[in-house]
Amino acid sequence: MRLKDIAELVKSDVIDLTEGPFHVDIQSDDGGVHIVVQLEFHQDAQKMLEFLHKNYPETRIIVMKIPTGTLHFVRIDVYK
Repeated sequence: MRLKDIAELVKSDVIDLTEGPFHVDIQSDDGGVHIVVQLEFHQDAQKMLEFLHKNYPETRIIVMKIPTGTLHFVRIDVYK
């Protein structure tokens, strides 16, 4: 399965795991390409990490806690 397809599945799972704003994206770093889940409700991060690790063991997924209100800004993707 392509990483893009896995990211879409992760988005549909994250909706059920948090009541707060979130963003799911594909990014890369020195370790390779991975999925990043950004959460504003920090209390949901641990259960989300456990769920994603259990259901997507072969995929590198990073759960990032971000400050409240960050996701209300307009995102401009400079890489597309």
